[in-house]
Amino acid sequence: MKAIVFDFDGTLTKNRKGSNCWYEIWKYIDDLDYDNFLYTKFKNKEIDDATWMKLIIKRYKEKDVQREYLHEISKKLELLPGSYETLEKLYKNGIKIFILSGGVKQIIEDVLKRENVGKFIASIEGYDLIFDSLGKLIDYKSPSLHNPENKNEYIELIKKQYNLKNNEILFVGNASNDEKVYLSGVKTLCINPDDANFSNKIIWNNAIEKCENLLEILSFCELGKTK
Repeated sequence: MKAIVFDFDGTLTKNRKGSNCWYEIWKYIDDLDYDNFLYTKFKNKEIDDATWMKLIIKRYKEKDVQREYLHEISKKLELLPGSYETLEKLYKNGIKIFILSGGVKQIIEDVLKRENVGKFIASIEGYDLIFDSLGKLIDYKSPSLHNPENKNEYIELIKKQYNLKNNEILFVGNASNDEKVYLSGVKTLCINPDDANFSNKIIWNNAIEKCENLLEILSFCELGKTK
């Protein structure tokens, strides 16, 4: 194996059923009812994903979301036990590590920095929230390399960029929005499933229904000798 792609929320982090970076922001600003209102409109196809995001940012600006909020939220998120050892081992074996998330990039970066594992990560794909010099939210930037609903498209870009074959990439995720990855033909591993159909062997080649330590994934990584 030459590359591994991780989802973030509930995959690298301790499982928080139904929670993600966005949910934690809504919770922090005490506006979960509006979050549910927008999600219901999206789920019912009354709005598309781009409109959904614009409405989220509009509401966040109304609620005066600050950069510092994201830092405070990140303090509440914990990586799975064994994450440092796992990511270090992958890195030392020359395996490129990517994070592919529909979450908030700043929160992800804060968590990785706190846990001292950012040095192992080749790149992070997620939403950027844009703040002014005073930390006030002004806009957002969508992930540049993927549509969060079509993670397989990002995998295809990795294959082309690094000249990788399907059997040289492992994707690790936990949710239904990770399931299109199988369309790319790479290997897939579901851990701590949230709403993922982990028993479907076409979508998920393997699964660890209760992964309490990230070191458990190493048996699926075809590691060579540690450098």
